[in-house]
Amino acid sequence: MKKVLIKLDNISKIYGKKYVIKNLSLDVYEGEFLTLLGPSGCGKTTVLRMISGLDKVSSGKVYIDSVDVTNLDATKREVNTIFQNLALFPKMTVVENISFGLRMKKLDNDEINTKVREVIKLVKLNGFENRYPSELSGGQQQRVAIARGIVMNPKVLLLDESLCSLDLKLKKSMQVELKKIQKKLGITFVYVTHAQDEALSMSDRIVIINNGEIEQIDTPSNIYHNPNSVFVADFIGEANIIDGIVSEYNDSTINVSIFDDYIFSFKSKEKYNIGEKIKLVVRPENVKVSRKSLKDSLRGKVVSTTYSGENTKLSISVNDSYYVDAKVINDNLYSDDDFVYFSFDENFVVPLRK
Repeated sequence: MKKVLIKLDNISKIYGKKYVIKNLSLDVYEGEFLTLLGPSGCGKTTVLRMISGLDKVSSGKVYIDSVDVTNLDATKREVNTIFQNLALFPKMTVVENISFGLRMKKLDNDEINTKVREVIKLVKLNGFENRYPSELSGGQQQRVAIARGIVMNPKVLLLDESLCSLDLKLKKSMQVELKKIQKKLGITFVYVTHAQDEALSMSDRIVIINNGEIEQIDTPSNIYHNPNSVFVADFIGEANIIDGIVSEYNDSTINVSIFDDYIFSFKSKEKYNIGEKIKLVVRPENVKVSRKSLKDSLRGKVVSTTYSGENTKLSISVNDSYYVDAKVINDNLYSDDDFVYFSFDENFVVPLRK
């Protein structure tokens, strides 16, 4: 059984009369990379700050390694935080920045030097030991901040939007490096971001937060392929969210009327009522498109094409009233105003009630 390293027990945070976080409970397991993901203002950074002790909880309890730290000062919690602005000391070298916390703990010089050498090698900063932050690139500064956090060997490393200031190529590289470092050290990482790609590529589990409450906790794959609400489906990646009405339920087969008169059928263990309104979620890459009529296909007109290198997104109009997005590999096949046929595979359609 996995060990629970951080336990948030029904925590809330109130500013004035407004709940920023409301009755939130969460277990974070030892050695996992957990990401708090949500739109700006949803409360994810507040959760991070309550774990660190920088913000006090209004109600509820915070436990770290089974110890109640709810009222414990931030400096006495076995966590380190890497902030969005990195907060490097501008007049200290790389070595001085990394060793600062160790010197505050008054460790002897030999132990400090050994620990600093180890983390400098780990984050690939050899040769930059005597440079100042202003002499480093954005990615190198990021590595210094990570080294300064992990050199203290915390039980938990908290990261708040730590990659947001990097350019796209460097950000992708740092995502890979950060995950490698976390796995090698086995330190529990709690990462806050609003960027879906970061969450999907690095996390063992993702916590989707909306308006101070948890919408879904799951693996990246399940969050993407099996969202449990329209909010999650719409927030993660791209999705067609199609209104439907249940027209028939028979022996686990559900018939749903969409686009006014088209009947889409799928198997479900869950029971539905005739006339019940639901929504069908279909990712654009799971919409099959052809110039020829397919089995159970619909006819539509391409109203726009968006080229993105690896694929082209088609926006298809149905009956001049509805729109479906599809992704195709070859961008030379379809153009604006082309008439096409498309269909959904029931294995890739997620029905939702909320």
